[in-house]
Amino acid sequence: MKKVIFFLIFSVFIGSSYAQTIVWKQLASLPEGYYSGEAVSLNNEIYFVVGRNDKSVTPFFYKFNPNMNELTKLANIPNPAINLALAVVNDRIYAIGGDRFQNANREYDPKTNTWKLLEPMPTSRQHIDCGVYEGKIYITGGLTSWTDISQKHEVYDVEKGSWEEKAAIPYIVHNAAVVNTDSHIYVIGGAGTKENIWGDVWRVEKYDIKNNQWTQKKDLPQLLFKPAAVVANKQIIVLGGFSKEDEQDICSDKVFIYKPDADQWLETTPLPAKNVFFGCAAIGNKIYVIGGTLGDVPKWTSYNTVYEGEIINETKN
Repeated sequence: MKKVIFFLIFSVFIGSSYAQTIVWKQLASLPEGYYSGEAVSLNNEIYFVVGRNDKSVTPFFYKFNPNMNELTKLANIPNPAINLALAVVNDRIYAIGGDRFQNANREYDPKTNTWKLLEPMPTSRQHIDCGVYEGKIYITGGLTSWTDISQKHEVYDVEKGSWEEKAAIPYIVHNAAVVNTDSHIYVIGGAGTKENIWGDVWRVEKYDIKNNQWTQKKDLPQLLFKPAAVVANKQIIVLGGFSKEDEQDICSDKVFIYKPDADQWLETTPLPAKNVFFGCAAIGNKIYVIGGTLGDVPKWTSYNTVYEGEIINETKN
């Protein structure tokens, strides 16, 4: 493995007027800008499927150690793709589906730095995300073609190596953020209406794994297409994405906190820069934002930055 060590560059952004404060600082830089990738945390490190650079889809896969501020290039991912679902189960990483309309189910073993292909996902799709609970990976919605959005909810059992279908999500959606707290999975924002496949949605749905049941929750504070979401301090943190302002598509730097018990949204310190299609993962009370793009069509300016955001306090409102 080739290791690239970067010096720490401190660049702090503090917003004290928000419901909860996040202090952002820039850490390492990637070798080049990447977007439409995904990230997960495992054993206090971040694993990042880069997605694509400014020219094409790439197979690159990295590990980032925040304590060492060290980036390590790992084995290339098979069947490289963007807009896939990335999950961690039993100290292994699973990369499922992706553009264009793949059903590939890839497993990575960190101990051997190797990938292998497993039982494919029954419904080929992209622009997906996933939740994980008790050894199972839950994938819902996504694009099955450039004209069709799926309501399928398919679950991969890692131990059995097989798929099963659960209750379909009650509406069509893709490019949503998906995250789970214990036995509840939340599908947040995204796009998909009967009139417009790219029509943004405010909707938030909670899936109760034990009861196989969906419940609609309080809408997002603003429209968000492809935001990121992580769990930190037992709260759901939703970051960035595309939004709308005066009927114009804009890239957002806003960060929201969702409190599941209260079904309440709060705004917190924004990202250091407007961003969409970035890798995002959490370790404890720290959030990591890797790569991404400003989304300035048609150029799609990409980022090579790695930011760490530390949740430092909560103030009264």
